[in-house]
Amino acid sequence: MDFEKIGRARMMMRLPRHRKQISDANFLAINDLLEAYGLAAMKRDELREQLMPEPASVDEYDELCQKLEDDLIRMLASVSPRLVR
Repeated sequence: MDFEKIGRARMMMRLPRHRKQISDANFLAINDLLEAYGLAAMKRDELREQLMPEPASVDEYDELCQKLEDDLIRMLASVSPRLVR
């Protein structure tokens, strides 16, 4: 599974104001962050689909996803246009 691609697509839906930047950004730090987001978001969704999910686990992944979204916004704000395709 390509978690970077999944993370990029989900971030683009989650952060529509940054959709173009997310789509165009292609460097190691962003790619790693998007991969981590893809993994975390899919795990969170799996937990939510369980009949009796542990609330602490779902909350933990919600917080992780929010932190990764915030990190991406900060990263995009500081990235040089030369690093974008």
